[in-house]
Amino acid sequence: MMYQETLQGNFNFSNDYDINYTYVDCPLITLEDGNSAGVIIAVCYSIIICISLPGNTFLLWVLLKQVGLSSSADCFLLHLTASDLIFTLTLVPWTINQIQGWIFGQVGCKLFTWGLFLGLYSYMMFLTVMTVHRYVAVVYPVFALSVWNRSRLYAQVLSAVVWLISVGCSLPELFFSELEDSHYGVVCVFVYNSVLTLLGYFTQIILFFLLPFLVIAFCYTRMAFIIHQSRITSRNHHHAVFNIFCIATCFFICWAPYNIFLFHISLRILGVTVLNQTEWDENIYCVTHVLAYSHCCLNPLIQIFGGRKFRNYLTWLRSFTRFSRRYSSYTFSNQSSFSGQTHL
Repeated sequence: MMYQETLQGNFNFSNDYDINYTYVDCPLITLEDGNSAGVIIAVCYSIIICISLPGNTFLLWVLLKQVGLSSSADCFLLHLTASDLIFTLTLVPWTINQIQGWIFGQVGCKLFTWGLFLGLYSYMMFLTVMTVHRYVAVVYPVFALSVWNRSRLYAQVLSAVVWLISVGCSLPELFFSELEDSHYGVVCVFVYNSVLTLLGYFTQIILFFLLPFLVIAFCYTRMAFIIHQSRITSRNHHHAVFNIFCIATCFFICWAPYNIFLFHISLRILGVTVLNQTEWDENIYCVTHVLAYSHCCLNPLIQIFGGRKFRNYLTWLRSFTRFSRRYSSYTFSNQSSFSGQTHL
């Protein structure tokens, strides 16, 4: 599980990991004299929201109103986009929390925490499903054409299963999120004992990071080998593989540092000291935390700027592209004329 944010500023580690351990003892972002850290984090969150919200909304609009769910890949992309939107919308109150403290009450504490983890878990699972789907299309094309393209019921059923698993895994955040009074004010925290806390940490590390990463790494290694051996030259095929590869690579860059840090803290809770606590822990936590949350920006940026399918619906971008081409042609023509005159 992610560390709970309370207000803003610095966090402190508790070295007292006994049987009465609760989530409050975990590293917290708390209000200190001068809220510069909280303001910086709020600004980072705001940038993430400003990129993710319009970007994913645009993808959702194109998929539903323009392109349509013409393939299983589009269906999975639709659900991946929905996961990003859920995560982004529930990130808004946590941004306000960095400046104002928690002002959304007990119900808001439970619902917004649950929504954050629901978006996170479903995103990771749909990314894995998209990768496996593309893997089967490349490695077993006959099966994909004969079965998958004739019936898209499997995509709907699989998507429903992913949502059910995501809801089930995020329910502890709904049940165990509570409001507590502290000298920093009212805070929204996860209250667990030490056993449930470690179980939650390792569930996130193994089920929602390590396992997806291993599956994605295997699929892309295998796909690269098959494409190289068969010399597939389809531009659309390569483009689809490249887009998912970019999303998966960015997923690893965003989440690997945070999960490594989370694993390190888990070892501390178990009393296994790998690295001593340092004054840099706060900075490491803040950087990895914001980097992990930025994952919701990646999908729209890659889909829009990585191919024409969605970019064609951005009129201002098409105008800019045409202008760039005309300017390049004009510049080239002038250079050619000038070169001809010099030869004369």
